[in-house]
Amino acid sequence: MTSMTGLSTQSGASGFEHIWQAETQRSGAKQDTITVGVIVVTRDEQFFHTGLSVLSDIREYVFNRVHIQSELALKNPSLVPCSLYDEVRDKAIHFLKGQKKAINIQVIQCASLAEATGKVIHSNALNEQPDFQVGMLFYDQTSMGFQDDSIDQIDRDLDAFYRAMQKIGIPAFYTSFSTVTFIRALRTPYSYLPQQYREIVRSTDPATFQTELLRLWMDFFEMNYANRRVKPVGSLALHNTLGDQLINFFARTAPEHWLMSYYTGSVVSNLIGHLDRHAEQQGALVLRGPNEHAIACGAMANWQLYRMPFLAVVTSGMMDEFKGTLANLKETAAQGIIVVAENRLSQWYSFQGTITASEDMRDVLAAKRIPYVYMDEIEQIGENLAEVYRLYHQGQGPVVILATQNVLESSIELDLPALEALPASPSDEPVEIMTDELRQAIDLINHGPEKLVWQLGPVSEDEYALIHDIAQQAGIALVDSLAHPGTAPKYYQGKRNDNYLGTLAIYGYTPRVYNYFHTNDKLNSTDEQCLFMLKSRVAQIATPFSDGRLERKVHLVQLTQEQSHLSPFADLHLHMRCRDFLQAVKKHLNVSESLRARRMAKIMAYPDTQSDVLSKLPSLPMSPNYFFCQLNRVIEDLIEHEDYDYTGVYDVGRCGISAVRNVAKTRRGFSGWYGRALMGDALLASGYLAYTSPTNVIAFIGDGAKGIVPDILPAFIDNILTHPQLLDKSISVFYFCNGGLSVINTYQERILFNRTSRQMRLVNLAQSQFEQQIGDFDISAQTLTQFDETAVRTALTAQKRLTLFSVVLGHNNEGDGISLATAKGWQRDSADPVMHNTDSDMPPAQEVNS
Repeated sequence: MTSMTGLSTQSGASGFEHIWQAETQRSGAKQDTITVGVIVVTRDEQFFHTGLSVLSDIREYVFNRVHIQSELALKNPSLVPCSLYDEVRDKAIHFLKGQKKAINIQVIQCASLAEATGKVIHSNALNEQPDFQVGMLFYDQTSMGFQDDSIDQIDRDLDAFYRAMQKIGIPAFYTSFSTVTFIRALRTPYSYLPQQYREIVRSTDPATFQTELLRLWMDFFEMNYANRRVKPVGSLALHNTLGDQLINFFARTAPEHWLMSYYTGSVVSNLIGHLDRHAEQQGALVLRGPNEHAIACGAMANWQLYRMPFLAVVTSGMMDEFKGTLANLKETAAQGIIVVAENRLSQWYSFQGTITASEDMRDVLAAKRIPYVYMDEIEQIGENLAEVYRLYHQGQGPVVILATQNVLESSIELDLPALEALPASPSDEPVEIMTDELRQAIDLINHGPEKLVWQLGPVSEDEYALIHDIAQQAGIALVDSLAHPGTAPKYYQGKRNDNYLGTLAIYGYTPRVYNYFHTNDKLNSTDEQCLFMLKSRVAQIATPFSDGRLERKVHLVQLTQEQSHLSPFADLHLHMRCRDFLQAVKKHLNVSESLRARRMAKIMAYPDTQSDVLSKLPSLPMSPNYFFCQLNRVIEDLIEHEDYDYTGVYDVGRCGISAVRNVAKTRRGFSGWYGRALMGDALLASGYLAYTSPTNVIAFIGDGAKGIVPDILPAFIDNILTHPQLLDKSISVFYFCNGGLSVINTYQERILFNRTSRQMRLVNLAQSQFEQQIGDFDISAQTLTQFDETAVRTALTAQKRLTLFSVVLGHNNEGDGISLATAKGWQRDSADPVMHNTDSDMPPAQEVNS
């Protein structure tokens, strides 16, 4: 289509060098002296020659001089006839004619990015092209090898190239329009947005390819040289005032132990970019979830289990997207800061604003007792942050920052070294104030009834160590709950916990617990037994007992540090720190050996068995009872013979209940039943715990919970790409598919004696099965219609692996502590205690199961 008038060619040691001289200069055009480098990394002559031909086609409208360095011999330009190309060329020329600037071009062709880096540096050192700047970079992956490099590898290589330019002071454009990579085909089975470049599949149609190259060049020229706001300064880490201050705050208050998570938006994108670049250097673990709700779930789980404070950032109007988990964060007193973009008060109904003439998010936060600080003046950032830090250190839950755009994007320098002066940390030394209530509680432990039960709330590891020691010496039965599963584990430090009785809760109480508290299906008298509820509000979720029974038929001792949590049902209130209580008990513990022996005999008298027929019957579809009986058999074997350890994650639904009740635990897990009991909380939290848990992770998720929140896999993969070193473990997610909302179904069928209805129906689609490897991490999706011990064992023990099981189950109303009505059906074993030899090394569960 065109000819290269004014071309001169010379052969050098590095290949061919060519010069095009434009025939004429546009009238009145200002003659710039800058030389723009066009870097072409390719080994394919056709790729290179097509690009040169496109540049030649528009050279007289924008270029003074074109210098070409290439290892590939120059051929005459050859563009195929194409009406679309002609249309694009005409539009390009029309645009270029309106520009009052012309530039020199230096085209550098190389076979690799490393070679391109060397050539540019060498030319700069020789000062061959004064006022040289790197413009556009074309990276032809299709000519590099047999397959395309990974997105991350290309990102790293390009980042190294631009960092090298910046290091030696060569200006370089570093925008989304300056770098493009051509690949062979669309990436499968997953893909994501590169950070350093745009990615295009190289067309096999010459006309399409040449038109694509012209479009890319014109986009680059318009967005860089025709745009005065864009300068060739390379990748600059722009300062962000708020981001810098928050990073410094968490680095000082929680060094190497804080969680940073975000969901982006235009107004918060600069702040997030700063945090993404710098937070990890100051001890943060930066993880992402599929939505704002996931951020709250991840923060709550990591605070409950690991006391990890958090920083969360979301855009305008998204406070509501934290859902009821925001209230759960408040309830658990999770320490963290939530930054939310907000509009100026003077703005008239701003886009996504929540402070308008019609509504005010601040009223909502105040109603939830969640402190907030509204930040709208750059000059007051320091004063506002001082208030944020003061509220944070009160330890009453998250603090919300409602920040306007000017604050979020401020780059002023602030020196605020002492804003967040820490309050004195509470001492771990025992503070013994021997009140009458404490004296009565100790007397119950030392001389009280033979049935003494402690239900544990959110106790820490060191608190549980004291509890375990006291329970062994005093013969105390330990139970956990649906909201705090595993606080009393069935296995502790790899050994069977003889004091563990089971789970006590509104749903999911175990047969041993029921039979321990009842004789002939009637509650034992208050003289025979006493229930201690430690770190508990005595909430409805904690027991199956009605308010009337709690008030009149249960001898209840409550321990809580919170005045507002003191229950009207407790006979004895211990308003104190749990650690102080435990240390006082330990100091004054004086249980006779005979009382301890009688207490332990009571605990061991009740067999640890599933009891019901369904748990032994391999029907099709499987019952939850059968599946969890088999799963527990495998997990207990792994614990006892392979030192298996895991963190359980339990979502809201029948199968989450079944897992809490029936599967042996080795440590405290996370329950979606906590607080508002929101379906999906546990599933979203599992995507975070996979990276923060020190152990393997097993998540138990119902089909209702799975369908109510986003798919966790894309965000999980994104975190793999960022933190592969944190996944040297097994993560197993069991999705239980029985086609219905089972707890509601059971309520209708078993309590109200109604048939089911459409409101409980869920449609389960067949799940695709696949195997995928990301680096050295494996992802597997499998469907189980029968219990496959080999597949389950492999998943639970394979390191660096995520297994997504879809378990096909049927619905039933039998057992699993869904209601007290199921505790005494015909399938149940006799409630009369069957005495076992407590000196035997074989616990009752193994005697029955064998």
